[in-house]
Parts: sequence; C-alpha cells; structure tokens
Amino acid sequence: MTAQHSYRDVTISAGVYCIIATCFFIPLSTSLLGIGSVLALLFWFLSGKFLQLPNLMRENAVILYSTTLFILFTIGLGYTVVPLDEGIRILAKYRELIFIPMVFMLLANHGKGRRLAENSFVAGCIILMLISYGIYFSILPEFKYGNSIIHHISHSFFMALLGFWALQRSMDAGRYRYLWAMLFVATLINLIFINHGRAGMVLVVLLSLLTIIQRCTPKVILIGFLLLAGLITGIFYTSENVQTRAIDAYDEITHYHPGRSRTSLGMRFDWWTNSIDLIKQAPITGHGTGSYETVQKEIKKKRTKSTDNPHNEYLFIGVQVGLMGLFTFLALLGWQFALSFKLPHRERHLVQGVVIAMAAGCIANSFLFDSQQGHFYAFLSSVLLASGWELDSQGQAGVERGQA
Repeated sequence: MTAQHSYRDVTISAGVYCIIATCFFIPLSTSLLGIGSVLALLFWFLSGKFLQLPNLMRENAVILYSTTLFILFTIGLGYTVVPLDEGIRILAKYRELIFIPMVFMLLANHGKGRRLAENSFVAGCIILMLISYGIYFSILPEFKYGNSIIHHISHSFFMALLGFWALQRSMDAGRYRYLWAMLFVATLINLIFINHGRAGMVLVVLLSLLTIIQRCTPKVILIGFLLLAGLITGIFYTSENVQTRAIDAYDEITHYHPGRSRTSLGMRFDWWTNSIDLIKQAPITGHGTGSYETVQKEIKKKRTKSTDNPHNEYLFIGVQVGLMGLFTFLALLGWQFALSFKLPHRERHLVQGVVIAMAAGCIANSFLFDSQQGHFYAFLSSVLLASGWELDSQGQAGVERGQA
C-alpha cells in the first residue's frame, strides 16, 4: 500500500467514525453533534473524496437536489436584505444539505460503518428516553426542559422515531424482537404520559400507519387501521396529557384571531399568512438568505409577533430562495422516497419513515433549519440510502444493490 493510499484510507476511516459519533449525539447534544459533523466534513475534504461530488451529482438525483438547494442559499447571500454576516449565519444552519453527499460518499462502500451509524443513533435515543424517565422518577435532577435535556418538541420527535425503529425491529425475525417490542411500549408511555410535545404524538401515529402499510397484506391493513384507531381512542381517554394537548390544539384553531392570537398554533397561522404574502412579492428567487425576520416585520399585520422563522420549513425556504428553492426541497424529499424502493426491505422501510417524519414535521416546524432535526434528516437518510449504492474510485455511483 502506497503512502498516498494509506493517508486516504486513514482520513476516510476517521470521517466514518466521526459520522458514527455524530449520529449518537444527534438526540442528545447540539454542541457535540456540531463538533462531530464538522470533523467529519474536515476528513471528507482531507480524503479528497469531495472531488467526486460533480460525478455523483450526475449519477444521483438526491445529491444533485441537496447540493443545488445549498447553492441556491449561497446565491441568496448576493441579494439578501440583511447584512452579509447575518446571511452567512443563516446559511450555516443549512450546512446539513452538504452533509448529505458527505455521508453518502464516506459510507457508500462501508457496510459496517452504516450499521454502526444507525445503531449509534438508536442508542442515543434510548439514552435520551432513559434520562427522561430518570428525571420523571426523581432519580436525576430536573433540567430547564422539564423531563428531558432537550426541548419538548425535539424530545417528542426523537421518541416517535425511536418507537418507529423499535416497532420495525420487533417485526423482524430475531431473538431480540420481544425486547424491541418492550422498547416500543416504553417510548409510547414516554410520549403519552411524560412528554407534552404534540409533534411526537402526531408523528408516532403517522409512522405506525406507515408500518402497517409496509408490513401488512391488503386484507390485514384495514384490521391494523381499526386496531390503531381503537388504541388511539383508548389513549385519549386514559391520558390526561394527550387529552389536554389535543383539546388545546382544537381550542387554538377554533378561537384563532388573525394578529391577536398568542397561542402556539395561532402565532403559526399569522406567520404562515405573512409568509405567503412575502412569497407573492418575490416568487421566483425570494428575498434572500436570512431575510425572513426583516421582511416579515415590514409587512406584518398589527400585533403579529415577530419571529426569525415561520415554523414551517416549506414557507421558510420559499420566502428566502423562492419557488426554485421550495421545489428543489420537495424534489429532494420525493426522490429520496422514490429511491427507497430500490433498497432492501429493512432500509426501504426506514428511509420511508425518515422522509415522512421530516416532511410531516416541516409543516409546523422549520426542521431543516433546526440543528438536531436537520442533522437527523441529513445523516440518517444518507446512511440508509447509501446501502443501495457502491462508488468506484472516480465517484461513479451506478452500481445499485438490494433489489429486494
């Protein structure tokens, strides 16, 4: 082995282990996941594999769309209405778009690394759940977020995902299937009785519906839907937490008054309305990267609360980089879902869950903009999709596997 190949192998391996570490910290710490992802990016550059990006963009539409969207945000710095340093700060929030090709390139030929990355994410979610139970039962001290070390929206999001992973694994043959089933029940209890994040409550229902569709025959799907509906009804009447959050949501919607509501959903409705007006002003290119808070203040209706994002990723992208950016993001999600059908069954099911979780979450939150959810989407979708491709030394990605 030449010194050049040895150096390249070392930097690639270092990048892979940084990806594994990042996946572990995604549900636990924004600072540590940031360090891990930046180090992975550094080793990606040092390995020289980033030079394969042009070839990979021609071969893989997911890489093309993610890179294009980041380029659109970069171009948006040229015409944004905010100072350049503010635009760059917002652009840095969308660095996850570059992590998609990075993870894909480093893991496409590294099956062990992909398995470790996925398992490390699941392990991080399990630790997050155990910490939550520890706080709830006064074994651990309470943090500023109550029964978690992260915000309740993020906590519920990761609990729903952990439940989805556990449910998928419990349905695979294996000696640990009952252990995964118990873990699924534990995540449900955490979502139902301990955490009050509505995002996770809704998401776990969507992902359960998806699992029924993925795993059941057409004749059994209807039975599965009926059983799930019965379970949801039972949970509603036995969990004061779920009942309160559902009633609050209903009241916030029915008592919404434009510009005057100060509820979670009421303010979102104001921001969404303002965002649509802003997109109409600059439909093609938008107002520039990082422009949302400034331009929203200029057109906001009386008493509308100021915000740096509309808590809707689709509208947020549309305001900043126009319909070009919005359609690129939709194409990215759609193409990832389409490519999932070329993967083995296990990876196919998980990729579809990742995409649906992100697509649904972005309706009421700016998840690509948010660090933890954005990193989850970029890293886990790429880890799983990379299982269907192999790259040669020139970065050609035409060898597809797993036509299961």
